[in-house]
Amino acid sequence: MLIWVTALHCEAKPIIDHYRLKKSPSHHAFDIYLDDNTVCVISGIGRIAAAAATAWIAGINRDEPSIAWINIGTAGSATHKIGTALSINKISDDVSNQHFYPVPLHNCALESAHCQTLGQASTDYQAGQIYDMEASAFFDTATRFSSAELVHCVKIISDNPSQQTGRDKARISELINAHIAELADFVQSIGYLNDQVATLEIKQSDWMKFLACAHFTQTQKTRLNKSLRFLLSQQIQTDDLIAEAKDLRSADRIIAQLESYCHQRIQDL
Repeated sequence: MLIWVTALHCEAKPIIDHYRLKKSPSHHAFDIYLDDNTVCVISGIGRIAAAAATAWIAGINRDEPSIAWINIGTAGSATHKIGTALSINKISDDVSNQHFYPVPLHNCALESAHCQTLGQASTDYQAGQIYDMEASAFFDTATRFSSAELVHCVKIISDNPSQQTGRDKARISELINAHIAELADFVQSIGYLNDQVATLEIKQSDWMKFLACAHFTQTQKTRLNKSLRFLLSQQIQTDDLIAEAKDLRSADRIIAQLESYCHQRIQDL
């Protein structure tokens, strides 16, 4: 399954139209549009809304074998032209000072960028990064349910020092729709990875051996499971991973090492 997360309906419209998604007739906390394999959830603006919508839709789809994620939305920039599409490879949060590192897709046609997530809208743009209000919360939340290789942010520049179009809903839809072919290619690449992960199952006996290596919280177990399934899809031997986990002992260290391996493998695909 692929889940799109957008802040606004106008950001979601090109995705809904391209994939012919239908609005769910049920009453929900957030508007969702879907078909059998794709969901688009509209969160509203800001960190809290993005985190809530991401966690909520993940909970609804908790029985899916694997979920890939894309946060699509607009951003401001000091240097990029209006309409530029960017794949985010670093996210910084201006309140928590946390940094997150989405794994770039191999051979991605989109330029990469560093996104600064703000608590309040601002036009005080600095060179070298772009600005939004949801990416950090989205990424932090989505990676609790899927491995980082399957969680991505794509931002379209809607505002810069010479032009502001961020309040023009029709224009926002046009800017995103102009990149729909590139977004479809992006989805295809993520879908390939997601399909690989979805078809893999960890043997119960091997899973118990990993859990015996350290004390894992429920959140850590989820991250461990996602990383292991991805690595198994890349033909890495389970016994080798178990042996290394025994040596590391700490849950945090085990997860960090496995996620590092995932990042390395994704670069080689």
